[in-house]
Amino acid sequence: MQQTLEMASNQEYKNKLPEFEDRLSEELVIALVGPISSGCTTTAEEIERILENEFGYTAYRYKLSDIIRSDSNRTNTKTAGNLSFSDGVSALQKAGDELREKFGNGYLASKVVEKISKTRHEKDGFQDSGEKGSQGDRVAKKHRWVHIIDSIKHPDELKILKQTYGEIFWLFGVFAPMQIRKERLKDVEVSDVDAAQIITRDYSEADKYGQKVKDVFHQSDFFIRNDSQSKEILSADIQRFLAVMFGSPSRTPTKDESSMYSAYAEACRSACLSRQVGAAVVNSSGDLIGLGRNDVPRVDGGLYEATDKKDSRCYAWKNGQCHNDSRKDKLYGDIYKQLESRGLLKSNSEQNQVIEAVKSTDVKALIEYSRAVHAEMDAIISIARTNKPGLMGAVLYCTTYPCHSCARHIVASGIKKVFFIEPYPKSLALELHSDSIDSSNDKGKVQFLQYMGVAPKNMLKLFKVEKGRKASGKIEPFDKKKSKPVVRVSLDDYTMHEKLVVARLQQELDG
Repeated sequence: MQQTLEMASNQEYKNKLPEFEDRLSEELVIALVGPISSGCTTTAEEIERILENEFGYTAYRYKLSDIIRSDSNRTNTKTAGNLSFSDGVSALQKAGDELREKFGNGYLASKVVEKISKTRHEKDGFQDSGEKGSQGDRVAKKHRWVHIIDSIKHPDELKILKQTYGEIFWLFGVFAPMQIRKERLKDVEVSDVDAAQIITRDYSEADKYGQKVKDVFHQSDFFIRNDSQSKEILSADIQRFLAVMFGSPSRTPTKDESSMYSAYAEACRSACLSRQVGAAVVNSSGDLIGLGRNDVPRVDGGLYEATDKKDSRCYAWKNGQCHNDSRKDKLYGDIYKQLESRGLLKSNSEQNQVIEAVKSTDVKALIEYSRAVHAEMDAIISIARTNKPGLMGAVLYCTTYPCHSCARHIVASGIKKVFFIEPYPKSLALELHSDSIDSSNDKGKVQFLQYMGVAPKNMLKLFKVEKGRKASGKIEPFDKKKSKPVVRVSLDDYTMHEKLVVARLQQELDG
């Protein structure tokens, strides 16, 4: 502290005291995630091009596949040599799994952080603090840098990057329909059998050290649909997202974004012990006509609310347990007792072993005993309850892919399109209703489509305009090269902020 006061009394330093604004970072860390052949690399290249050419950024790109190759000597898998595309991808998948098993699921992300840190030290990323007698203390230097990570595959990789970079970290989820991804693999001479194996392993491996794209993808900050052969369409979508990130005064949500935000906000009202799900229904004109969440129904219609005097949702009902889970636990025990009573078990079979075997089947996926009305059903029922027109031909937005029970009611209701964010592997919607549901743009069926747009969790952060949009009565110009990210963090920690405030205080006291 004495050193800081001396710094404040130094006349030369007084004139150099930075404003807090001067110490806000403009640096970005962008990672991509997406199923194989969705186009993560193409998207990364386009983000790099736009940020460098139009926003004046210096881009550094890091490929996790390169890290796997360079570290494959730590595994038992050969990733180099004359391998076909299919064999090369399989080798990388296997080597990546081995590295995660040996060094932890966050290993590849940690290696990226190491590379970014090395870049910062090699590319003039620090400067002297400027404090009198600071003994050469160094602080972060302000740069328009972007670090682009192509691409992450595991939730622990995402966790490390979020913990390390906080609010300057953004995740772009890139997707394309399954059929298009298979066709892209065929273009590089991958057989149908190999394509199916690669896609399945990439999206979700059962092994805890395997790739789990599905568990990362729904946590994205931006969702990009890359299903066109035209790079111009992809570029236009990226241009818009970057304009939103940098505070373009003309930025506003699309109808899809505002509708999904309504579903997301409704999900936050759910007290379900398993997961919060929200749904919103808009009519063919785009007007909101129904909202729903997963929660317990109450007498006289609707669901229990936080303000109800007698709230009988699961957290406040019968010891606060999930009724679906407790009923399944009883079912597991009943199955064991039936098998035992009929002599169908080996004499040395333990109950826990039998129950674990039963849990490995689809019995564990049963949702039959839940007390909650599902969000999609609540949204549809709310429209009927309030006697609103417009359900025929409507669009439903849901934070999670509908279960097969909701799917059949969605079809029967006359809804023509569903957008979702989070996958729901338990759902058999497409398997049981392939005659009426499709995951592509088949206009003759009800379309269940992955949502594209700004993630609803970021709506207020990115679209709320704090100071208006005009200067001298006209809209503020948007100079990309001078624009700053909407979300910025300090280059310094709070102890440095304390020093700066104390130094300014001393200036005021000294007159």
